[in-house]
Amino acid sequence: MKICLDAGHYGKYNQSPADSRYYESDIVWKLTKLQKKYLEAYGIEVITTRTNQATDKALYERGTASKGCDLFVSNHSNAVASTVNTSVDYPVSYCAVNHSADDIGLILAQGVEIAMGTKQAARIEHRSGSNGDYYGVLRGATAVGTPALILEHSFHTNATITAWLLNDANLDALAKAEVEAIAAYYGIADMGNHASEKKSGWYKKDGGWYYYNGDTGECVRNKWLKYEDRWYWFNGAGQMVTNTWYKYNGGWYYLGSDGAMCTGLQTADGKWYYLDPDGKMAVEPVVLTPDQDGVLR
Repeated sequence: MKICLDAGHYGKYNQSPADSRYYESDIVWKLTKLQKKYLEAYGIEVITTRTNQATDKALYERGTASKGCDLFVSNHSNAVASTVNTSVDYPVSYCAVNHSADDIGLILAQGVEIAMGTKQAARIEHRSGSNGDYYGVLRGATAVGTPALILEHSFHTNATITAWLLNDANLDALAKAEVEAIAAYYGIADMGNHASEKKSGWYKKDGGWYYYNGDTGECVRNKWLKYEDRWYWFNGAGQMVTNTWYKYNGGWYYLGSDGAMCTGLQTADGKWYYLDPDGKMAVEPVVLTPDQDGVLR
């Protein structure tokens, strides 16, 4: 396994309007070095597009530097114009338009969402230009056959996000979470834990719940799990989803505070909804009949 990491900017570039100490170039350089350290602990070969933070390099050339690699990741933080904006904080992976990095791109963006606790959900996006990918680094990586993505670590125009990223301990935890997600996606075991037993069942980590299959030792990702007659949904990072609506096969389902799929009458955001016995939100008229105890069914 070989990965090419790209610190998105050099020198002193993209200062945050929320905190003058923050430069995108400084933070992504620190993050890239941490990712490299933790990836190498898994036995993954890592190359970087820059040998030092002061070095400039053409966009396309940075992408083509990934020739022979299994993945190209360009680290960034995003911005909304040039003023402070407290409402926008979603992490996003801009993935190559050939869709070769969509799966790992979503997993990484969701990992950032979980680690940083963003209010808005992670997503992936694609942006085309006249010659394929709009972004030169992605165009260059695609030209040499490398699955590629630009990972935006939320927005440095958001004061809360800026403060979080300026904390070195947070940055270290973020790098570890991203590397763990990459290792899990590619099925790579931690070099220091080859002899450890495979995980099985429920585990709490980083404030969230994960479920591991004992036969593989891998956590459930992007799928439903039936456990003790209740259904749970796990996102691409493997974390159980709670207190949110989830759209599946054209229908809407609500995951409660304990993560279990809800049925019957439910309130969300101050509104009432009816979820049928399969958990799907009703969008047609429903007749509710009270039982002998007066409970509506």
